[in-house]
Amino acid sequence: MTNFDSLNNQEQGDDLIELKLIVFKYLKNWYWFIISVLVLGVSTYLYLRYTTPLYKISASILIKDEKKGMSGNDALKELEMFSGNKLVENEVEVLKSRAIIEKVVDDLNLCVSYFSPNKLLRDSELFGNSPIWAHFNSLNSESGTFIIDVKNYKEFELSTTESKIGNFKFSELVKVNGVNFRVFFIDSLSKKYPFKRIKLVYSPKSNTIQRYQNSIEVAQVNLKSTVLGISLEEANVNKGKAILGKLLDAYAFNTLKDKNHEATNTLHFIDERLKLITQELGDVEHDVESYKSSQGITDLSSEANLFLEKVKDNDSKLNEVDIQLKVLDGVENYLKSSQSGVAPATLMVTDPILVSLLTKLNELELQKDKYARSVQEDNPLYATVSAQIKNTKQGIREYLQNQKQGLVVTRNSLKGFNNQIEGAIRTIPRKEREFVNIKRQQGIKESLYLMLLQKKEETAISYASTVTDSRVIDEPYSSLGPVKPKKMNFYLIAIIIGLAIPAVILYLKDLLNDKIESSKLIQSKTGLPIFGEISKKPKDLQTNIVNLKGNSFLAEQFRILRTNLQYVAAGHKAHKATTILLTSSIGGEGKSFISLNLSHSLALLGKKVVLLELDLRKPRIASYLDIHVSEGISNYLIGQDNLTKLIKKSSLHENLDILPCGPIPPNPAELISNEQMHKMIEELQAVYDYVILDMPPVGLVTDAVIMGKYADAAFYVVRYGYTPKSNLKILNELKEMKAMKSLNVIFNGVDYQNSYEYGYGYGKYGGYGYTGYYSEEKS
Repeated sequence: MTNFDSLNNQEQGDDLIELKLIVFKYLKNWYWFIISVLVLGVSTYLYLRYTTPLYKISASILIKDEKKGMSGNDALKELEMFSGNKLVENEVEVLKSRAIIEKVVDDLNLCVSYFSPNKLLRDSELFGNSPIWAHFNSLNSESGTFIIDVKNYKEFELSTTESKIGNFKFSELVKVNGVNFRVFFIDSLSKKYPFKRIKLVYSPKSNTIQRYQNSIEVAQVNLKSTVLGISLEEANVNKGKAILGKLLDAYAFNTLKDKNHEATNTLHFIDERLKLITQELGDVEHDVESYKSSQGITDLSSEANLFLEKVKDNDSKLNEVDIQLKVLDGVENYLKSSQSGVAPATLMVTDPILVSLLTKLNELELQKDKYARSVQEDNPLYATVSAQIKNTKQGIREYLQNQKQGLVVTRNSLKGFNNQIEGAIRTIPRKEREFVNIKRQQGIKESLYLMLLQKKEETAISYASTVTDSRVIDEPYSSLGPVKPKKMNFYLIAIIIGLAIPAVILYLKDLLNDKIESSKLIQSKTGLPIFGEISKKPKDLQTNIVNLKGNSFLAEQFRILRTNLQYVAAGHKAHKATTILLTSSIGGEGKSFISLNLSHSLALLGKKVVLLELDLRKPRIASYLDIHVSEGISNYLIGQDNLTKLIKKSSLHENLDILPCGPIPPNPAELISNEQMHKMIEELQAVYDYVILDMPPVGLVTDAVIMGKYADAAFYVVRYGYTPKSNLKILNELKEMKAMKSLNVIFNGVDYQNSYEYGYGYGKYGGYGYTGYYSEEKS
């Protein structure tokens, strides 16, 4: 349990170190983050400076929809089919309909905009305060821009953004590229707003309507209420308020127009009837006057008056029945026709159920007309309303048949009573009987005339008192500040992007870097320990020989490497020399540099050391020490010379000998494999304390593998920022093959100052009293 806890704590500690290394990697490049944030910040500032800010213009209206709040009343649900409720959802589409937006565009002349040009800052729109006004007779299908320079109150200079067009007089017809327009000078505004140069931007009417249809937002403030919120984002606050104000006016006008259509039809019907009844009444009154003068009758007897009153009362009832039948006939004719729109007048109908049905039909026809302007015919809403209209008409037809049958029975009964009275009138004298008939016609026309006048007054009062089904709650108002662009959001995004760009670049740089720059990577990929680390060679070190007698950081590292050798070579036979092999994966990783300086470090301890230049293809040791010989290892391996003659003394130390390569042979691998190599190693091990084998790269040739059997310890040199990561698989293969005893890794050329891993926690090497090459390089 204790071992498990210890292992767990170690893993947590490794994770913490990894996290610190990642953080340090980015903190080490802090200046790139600051530069990136500053560049993005300045760019954002310039963008916001030249971007036109948008303000949110809002308004709200209340739709009188009786359906809201009726869900808990079952009786009202049953009567809903007879009501003319307006759906709030429909009005959302009506407010954004093309017809209403087009009226707003026409009233405010939104196809043309006026701006005060500014080269340094953004152009400012002159809505309502432009000293000129342009009226376009025709516009092409594309937008355009004109520059107008006002010379005086009589003429102006016209140009485009590319070239000058010419001078024109105000109110003169201008024809340019298929565009015909006139420019008018507004003297009152020119004194208040003395703009001399004005940019005129025009766009096709269809494009302008579409743009505002897309930009105007209409939505319910609360699903349980009938309040609609209307909003628009506009650069010019006054322009936005004017647009929403006109939109509300156009909507109210459209609503009143629909509602007054019914009253207009009723007034037209009554006027037509009044013209006819007035003429007939005049004729009857003339007949009464003529009959009295020709027959010498001044008044009727009491009996005749009694009959006349009865017949007048009965005729009045009969007239009412006839009028109701004509109204029902008019409704029936409307239902039979294919016309759409507002149904016939309902003010002449006295039956409350028929009135409800006709009102319902009116509402459905209005909804269908509104949908026809805003949606396609295959839209489900349009199809639903059409089906409701069809069902409502069928219900009205059935109700009309029942009503007409009842009215016909009533009319026949009244006619029968008239026949009885007429029979009684025949008993009075002829002159009185004839006069009664004339007076009877006069009474019928008078009662009908008075009833029509009464209905006309009722209809006129209804027409005058018509109100809209909506009420403005909030007049158009503006937000306190711009809603777009939101400066804080842009600056926040700039900071985030400014931090992200260098972070991503550093991450991609590490991701695309195929060179080894971490000792932890070597350990994690191979499982081999890092035997020692050698720092990057200082720039002022012109040779490959380190002053190991000094106290430089590089010299100390070789001393540490020398000390660690006792742990690697432990267990070898005491009478034999310790044989050490150094190799690498590719050339240029510093194995010869380490071999020479490690040998020198061992010699400084008083140990007899011999360094074998066994890289028979590209030898380097002899050139480092300026040893010029024509004979060496290759001569011995072919049996030409004895070994003692070939060994050369080193100028570095009396205990260090060099066995140079000699002539480069054509077959190095075969020479290394012969018995002479075994003999040579045994002779050297008998004389020296340490035998150092400088081998060629194992990733290129097999020489190091062949010589592995002679070595007590093998060192694989990996160079910081040079050795490819893919070459670690060679190291893994050597480990799995067990081709070499005690295989270890030396990490060479480590750049402590620029390394993320070594920058964190390893800075102490530069401040621990080490001088010489490392401190000079640091400076």
